Amino acid sequence: MARKKICRYCNKVVDDNHKCLSVKRTQYNQYKREYYQKNKEIVAPLMSRRWRSFRKTIIHRDNNLCQRCFIKYNIINGDSLEVHHIKPRVDYPELMYDELNVVTLCKTCNLQLGTNGIDFEWETPETNFRI
Repeated sequence: MARKKICRYCNKVVDDNHKCLSVKRTQYNQYKREYYQKNKEIVAPLMSRRWRSFRKTIIHRDNNLCQRCFIKYNIINGDSLEVHHIKPRVDYPELMYDELNVVTLCKTCNLQLGTNGIDFEWETPETNFRI
């Protein structure tokens, strides 16, 4: 029978080989705080109310679909949608809220494209909205 002990972090009775999730969570939270402090100018705009509203509008404009999956691969994908800047927002901060510079992508496509623009033929749909 395995020896039991009380974890000093979560106060539960556990085996000797227990790895407490509280420690991992604390380390992860510390990492996120440090990352935010180092990159505050880049991360802060994505937490604003204006960005959240703009993001919802763009996703709705693109029919809640990843445009790359739909156009390039003929796949209807509406999971984990993100708004991708065609011209990177770090290099072109003035285009952050430009509806002609953004397209809805799934997380996988967004990570594959990175900051390299887009690799498919896409035209901005005609819209009658303004933020």
